[in-house]
Amino acid sequence: MLNRIGAIFMAVALLLTSNLQGQDDPVLFKVNDKEVNVSEFQYIYNKTNGEKADYSEKSLKEYLELYVNFKLQVAEGVDIGLSEKAEVKREQDQYKRQLASTYLTDREITEKLVREAYERSKEDRKISHIFIAADQNANEKQKREAFERATKVKGELTAKNFNDLAKQYSDDKYSSANGGSLGWFTALQLPYALETATYETKKGAFSAIVTTNKGYHVIRVDDVRPAFGRIKVAHVLLRVKKNPEQTKALADSLYNTLKGGAKFEELASKYSQDNATKNRGGQLGWIGINSYAEDFEKAIFALEEDGNISKPVKTEAGWHILKRYQGIKNPKYQDVKSEITNKIKRKPRFQIIQDALVADIKKEGNYKEDEAVKKELIDLLKKENTFLTYKWKAQKDPSLENKALFVVGNLKGTVREFMSIAQRAHNERMNEQPRTIEAAVDRILKKLATQKCLAYEETQLDKRYPEFKSLMREYEEGILLFEVKKQLVWDKASSDEEGLKTFYEGNKDNYKWKQRANVTFYTLRTDDKKMVRKIQGKAKKKSAENLKSMYNKDREVVQTTSGIYEEGKNMELDKLRWKAGVVSKGYSKDGSTFFTKIEEIIAPSVKTLGEARGYVVADYQDYLEKELIKKLKEKFTVEINEDVLKGMVK
Repeated sequence: MLNRIGAIFMAVALLLTSNLQGQDDPVLFKVNDKEVNVSEFQYIYNKTNGEKADYSEKSLKEYLELYVNFKLQVAEGVDIGLSEKAEVKREQDQYKRQLASTYLTDREITEKLVREAYERSKEDRKISHIFIAADQNANEKQKREAFERATKVKGELTAKNFNDLAKQYSDDKYSSANGGSLGWFTALQLPYALETATYETKKGAFSAIVTTNKGYHVIRVDDVRPAFGRIKVAHVLLRVKKNPEQTKALADSLYNTLKGGAKFEELASKYSQDNATKNRGGQLGWIGINSYAEDFEKAIFALEEDGNISKPVKTEAGWHILKRYQGIKNPKYQDVKSEITNKIKRKPRFQIIQDALVADIKKEGNYKEDEAVKKELIDLLKKENTFLTYKWKAQKDPSLENKALFVVGNLKGTVREFMSIAQRAHNERMNEQPRTIEAAVDRILKKLATQKCLAYEETQLDKRYPEFKSLMREYEEGILLFEVKKQLVWDKASSDEEGLKTFYEGNKDNYKWKQRANVTFYTLRTDDKKMVRKIQGKAKKKSAENLKSMYNKDREVVQTTSGIYEEGKNMELDKLRWKAGVVSKGYSKDGSTFFTKIEEIIAPSVKTLGEARGYVVADYQDYLEKELIKKLKEKFTVEINEDVLKGMVK
């Protein structure tokens, strides 16, 4: 699979193209009726050659030959049906969906939301709120009453009584006891409506009433500071048990040991009682605000420089010693744009982007609902009288199910498709307000319309975005190139044993050994110079086995390994005179002595197929590819516009 991907993206690198067409973009060449324009060739030529793209006649002709050969192989892939293989189609569809997902967003609004989050992330804001509950399942009367309560509280607010009113009226029991205080926040940590109110309200001021799916909020901004950013930190945790004084004493002792130069990771592994982190040196990873308890975070962000170690810090969990490894403050927009974009896509605010896109698609695709069909559907659901309950099951109605509720472009949203979604859309059907059949139908119809609009937009991407069309073409042609090479070159070279042998026999002079030496490497378990000289002297005439029998009676003094080495492949051997019987001077290290003996010199010879197989297979592949190109040039008609080619020469 990795080889397949690599080949595809080699083709991708070759085939990135501009899609300019028309009178200013003449056809450079054709393979049968498949045209390749100057713009496509120029882009590839520039990309591949870089600074060496000199547009000389020689350079252009050389690269044109390569590109024509590439297009011939793609044409062969289409002709022999590789483009119709289920596996190829599946890969193409998978890639198209993946690529399309990057286009199926409103780019302008996405950029606006990402930039907004980035600018907001430069500040942390401390807020309090008064919360009046009215969740999304509340009926209209309950919501109205809750909003009236929120309005009344908002009217009573002054700079001095916010905390008291929060304690008195807020339905958030967790924060109301603290006068509504929620603590510090930064961008992408709050629901979008609350975040917007937080960042658009001045310090000390109150927001307008903010509506969320939980109810109504009034925000007060208590404080503003430059963003703390994120810190990569580790800790040693000592839990306080029976003897608090002993635990504190150990924490102080470890701190002093660290200040004396001990390795933090080693102490964390040995002493930390945080089982989740101790085996990785106490690493907690990257921490931003609102990750841990406020007193713990305060100690973390007090570490101002990389490598700083805190004094023991007490929290509810026990005593901590902290170490800062790295910090990020005020990163550049381009460095965090992708990360912020991905976060936004996982949050409810992404619906803003999708809604804007769907609205645009509806305009471009002339979206039209059929009110008569919609009324028929509503009448049917009212007649069944179970649509808003778990008892409802989609019923087939041949007279209605194939009718279109709407049309967008060339796609229809049918009653049958509506029923299929409705069967699964329990929340839209039974829980959301207003809880009427008409409202539930509208909610489910919106889901179906969104699906169809996005499906329609996907069919238009190659017309709307030239780069999308180019990327799809490069991937499709890359897959075909891979399949052609695999089927007609690589697999054949590996499996055609008779063809490989014939090729080897006709080219065996290309696979020769240089002069080789049969070598014995000696290790003597002694550094006694007298004994070493004696053994080296005997080694010139005696075999390794004779020396072992002579010197290994009481202990293993002589050890050997051997091998055959080609000239120029071993630096140590190349320092010796290549002659049978030559023994190196050797050297001693750690009580042992090492030397080498050349046993025999093997004259240059032709490698066997087994010895040269890897090289032969590679050359056979090259041969098969050249033969394939010859056949394809006979099979397909290649027409090159020489006048256009000459006009490109500089």
